Order: sequence, then structure tokens, then C-alpha cells
Amino acid sequence: MSGDPDATAPSAVGPSPDLGPADAVRAQLDALAATDVDVAAAQADGAVPDSVRTLFDFSAPAFRTAHGSLDGFATTLLGPIYDRLVGADAIERGPTEREGETFTQAVLARHPDGDRTYEFAVSRQTGGKYVGCWMTTAIDLVYDGRSPTFRRTPTVRFADREVTCEVGDQLRAVLLAAEGHSPHNDVTQVANCGGNGLCGTCAVGVDGEVSEPESRERRRLNLPPHDEERGLRLACQTRVQGDVTVSKHRGLWGQHVEDVPPDDTGAVAGDDDPPEPVPVTDAEYAGTHDYATLAGGASR
Repeated sequence: MSGDPDATAPSAVGPSPDLGPADAVRAQLDALAATDVDVAAAQADGAVPDSVRTLFDFSAPAFRTAHGSLDGFATTLLGPIYDRLVGADAIERGPTEREGETFTQAVLARHPDGDRTYEFAVSRQTGGKYVGCWMTTAIDLVYDGRSPTFRRTPTVRFADREVTCEVGDQLRAVLLAAEGHSPHNDVTQVANCGGNGLCGTCAVGVDGEVSEPESRERRRLNLPPHDEERGLRLACQTRVQGDVTVSKHRGLWGQHVEDVPPDDTGAVAGDDDPPEPVPVTDAEYAGTHDYATLAGGASR
């Protein structure tokens, strides 16, 4: 790498004090899932896949320094321990654990040559240019295959909050467990059928992996004020199967679905942009940045 070490443009996603620990891990896993990597070809070409660069960007200074540079980091990530993570067909997020300023998450990498279970560990940085950022301190291979203790934990996003749950959990129960995130509006928060699929007041928009609607739910959503063409689901009759984004609309039954006009850039109005990342410089990619003296103190 070459050029002005302070001139590197920030990537679309990277370490930021505004990202929580789960978000920092998710950004890396999303990059892995979105990048189709032929590991053997990348090794032969000496190429650094975009997903590996993202993992480097989120790596804590000590983790980066242990590999010397982005190229050294890529050599390790494309090697026999991590090749199935980088080249995975699918990534499943597992249980998380937080203790103080350390956060860990189990990850299952689905690969044609066999699955592997890894653990991401991230810590909040206490000094230097990345102070306040949650960054990766280790990626450990914990099981060659699907660990017997691994269980998938989908994420449910609703308004400004995210919660995790078990596969098969009822969506209404998941939302009610998150304080202040009822799938009901107004008086129906206390006056409803209790999750029996009769009142229709827990109707929500759902984007993600959920169970197919069954007869009771279909019948209720065909009755006024609902209309099946609105595409809503009853939270009490919906089971979470994977990551889900939930939206609640206006009206006593949440029936007033409105189209959100795109803004001038073509994006949907109201979408949250990712926080501005702390830029990673060419000197950091090259392994020549002195974190202890150039960044105002060492980071973990």
C-alpha cells in the first residue's frame, strides 16, 4: 500500500464509537455473508477480499499488530483455520455474552467442506484514535463442525432497538419482552385477545425469515379493517425463523400502511445511515502506524 497515510477515504462501514458491540460483530458478519470469496483463487492472486479488509478495519490495534499488516492479516484469514469462515456459503449468529467491556458471540460458518464454529471477541477501546470503539481482539475456532452447544439466535429489529431470541419464538412475545416495544397501539396495549389471533390488533409489517401464515391468521387478516393485500402479519401468529425487521403502522389495528417516498438519492426516507467510521489509514494497512506514539496512547 502506498500514498499519504492520512488520506485514506473511510469505508462505508467501520469502527465507530456510535456502534455497540453487537453492531460491530454484525457488520463483520454481514461483510462475510455479502462477499463470495474463492479462497484458493484469492491465495493464488495475493488478493485481499473486501470482507477481509472489513475484518481488518474492525480489528483492535493489538490484533492488527500481531499480523503486521493487512497483507499478513489476509494471509492468516485465508489460511486453513479461517478459510471456511471467509469462504462460507452462509453465516449463522449464535449466543452472545457480555462481561464489562468485553463481548463475545458464537458464529457458525456453513461451508461445502464442512461447518465450523467460531467465536468473535470484541472489546471497547480505552485510548488512541479508536477510543470508545468496539473492536475485535480475537477470532477463535472453537469447534470443527457445528458445536453441540451452538444455537441460532435471530435478531429482531423494531423501531430503534434490537433484541435476540430463539428460533421458533412467537414474534408478539419477543416484542413484548422488549420494554416499550408493544406490537399494539393505544388502548389495545391492554385491551386485546392475549395472543389468540382473534382481535387483529398486533398486525405488523415483517421483513425477514418467519413462519408461513396459517388459517386462523389468514382469516383474521381478511376481515375489516384489515386487507390481505397490505401484507401485514399478526405478531401473535408469527414465529421467528431468522433475522427480522418489524414495523408498526398507524391505526388501532395498525392497519394504516403508507408508502414511504424515496428521497432524492433513491434511498427510502427514514432509513438510518451507518455512523461515520473512524478512517483506517494506508500506514495502518501497511503495518507502519505506531499506535502507541502516533495516536495518543495505545489501544487494546
